[in-house]
Amino acid sequence: MKLYYFPIAPNPTKVALYLAEKNEGGENIEVEEVRVSLGAQEQKSTEHVARNPFAKLPVLELDDGTHLIESLAIIEYLEECHPDPPMIGREPLERARVRELERIAELGVLYPVAYIIHATNSPLGLPPVPEIAACFRDVLPMALRVLDQRMADGRPFVAGERPSIADCTLQAAMQFARFGKVEIEASYEHLARWDRAYRERAPAKSVLVA
Repeated sequence: MKLYYFPIAPNPTKVALYLAEKNEGGENIEVEEVRVSLGAQEQKSTEHVARNPFAKLPVLELDDGTHLIESLAIIEYLEECHPDPPMIGREPLERARVRELERIAELGVLYPVAYIIHATNSPLGLPPVPEIAACFRDVLPMALRVLDQRMADGRPFVAGERPSIADCTLQAAMQFARFGKVEIEASYEHLARWDRAYRERAPAKSVLVA
């Protein structure tokens, strides 16, 4: 298999973190990483559009030459093929809780951070739109507050005692925020504690660049 990705970009980052966490847990998922430069607009090349008609990353190329083009679908496919160590959970309620937190992290943190960055100083060269940035700056604190409250019990990871896909998505969002200088207030002390600790993990250090 091949993973087409670009560092810093949040959706590729969450898949890369997922793979690093699985391998840290003892699973050996063999995936060749192929860098596609967003700065050079390589995602818009004829070759890449043949993989993903939306000209986006990440893309997972399977051994039969077909492709998966959505980050969560990629993760869930790999999880079904390699269920240990579990990154979504084993029991129905645990899996629902992990998915719930992952969706809060993506829709409530990653999306607003991305919109703020691309509406202010887009690394892709998109024009500034101050109104959009202001709107998502207003939206962002709600999810941060919810996640901070969930982690107030001292849990080491977003969903509990072991890493999950929620950690991968949230840290991808946090890295993009650091890169784009989107401030995450220190008043979210439980979130800040998790962020500091998670970045010290070997899987995080092998993936994160900001």
